[in-house]
Amino acid sequence: MKKIFILSIITYLLFSINSTFSDQNLNENNPENDKVLKVGILLPLSGEFQGMGESFLKAIQLALFDISNKDVKIYLKDNKGDSLNTYLAAKEFEEEGIKIVLGPIFHQNLERLGEISKITFISLTNKTNQLPKNVIAFGINIDSQIDVLKKYFDKMEISKTLLLSPTSEFTRQSNYIAEKDILKFYRKYSYNTNPKKITGEIERITKYRQRKKNLEQRIKILEKSDLFKDKNELKKLEQMHTLGNVNFDSVLVLDFGDRLKSVLTSFMFSDVTNNEVNFFTVNQWFDKTFFNENAMEGLYFPAINFKNFKKYNKKFYKRYNETPNKVSILAYDALGLVYYCWYNNDFKFESSQLYNKKGFKGLHGKFFIENNQSRQMLNIYKISEKKFLEVY
Repeated sequence: MKKIFILSIITYLLFSINSTFSDQNLNENNPENDKVLKVGILLPLSGEFQGMGESFLKAIQLALFDISNKDVKIYLKDNKGDSLNTYLAAKEFEEEGIKIVLGPIFHQNLERLGEISKITFISLTNKTNQLPKNVIAFGINIDSQIDVLKKYFDKMEISKTLLLSPTSEFTRQSNYIAEKDILKFYRKYSYNTNPKKITGEIERITKYRQRKKNLEQRIKILEKSDLFKDKNELKKLEQMHTLGNVNFDSVLVLDFGDRLKSVLTSFMFSDVTNNEVNFFTVNQWFDKTFFNENAMEGLYFPAINFKNFKKYNKKFYKRYNETPNKVSILAYDALGLVYYCWYNNDFKFESSQLYNKKGFKGLHGKFFIENNQSRQMLNIYKISEKKFLEVY
């Protein structure tokens, strides 16, 4: 039923493309055509990423429904998730007179879009390196996350932060964060992605063996004493796993999913808890599987507006009877952004409007576009008792 529904959408949209441009050719001199907002949609609707593309398409359809303006027309093309088909589809959009396109999703598909100079592309990628001049990266990028983390670090008076990232992955992102020099790091480490090796590496970082040895030595000394205060101290130490504090006050881990869980669990096994150290990570899109892990309790991360995120999910589910791809909320807001610019410019779309210094407000929160990327005003959330609590 799901496939039949999505195919009916695609069929309808493709029919709209053909019929609309046929009408356009018959009415080239009709001034009313200038008041129609034509938005190209470039998504993977076949191949490996078809499911993601369909979810993004439904998000755009939902935005179109909420806008409820018959003068907003969307024109759909399948890029099959690869750069060549992205380029060929973009050329077709150019020939058809489309000036603004939502998509593609992936950074690797942007390769040749700089050659399509008459179109502005709002890509859903969060990668901002080597962007063509006519492409805006609309994803939740690392710069936006650094900005809000910096503000929160200052508020909490954090001064000794470790930066941890997996070996050979996120290397560019890790180096980029370090080079920006906005967040001051006490030390930087990379760890092996093999779960069996992570614990050993975290033990070395936290000097676990030395702190355990400190405890054992202190216990041996106290066991020889008959003093009341020493016996009391001994009782306390017998309940502990290590003795001595670590030389850092916070940790930022650039990882996701099960590996992030493994890293934080390793800290817990190394007797470093959130009672003495603040643990941070990057945007996790409110992953509820974190609630099942004790080590994730107290974890901080930057993210979009959670209340609106829940509203969007509820609205999407009510209309399509399925849960959306989490990132698809950005596709919803992207169409809203284009519509807002067009509507407030006497029904004419110009790419310069996207760079309004006053910024915009979408479901995912406040943002402005600068240097070909969206800069989001993110919040900081904390995992606490199986809830995401907004703390900043």
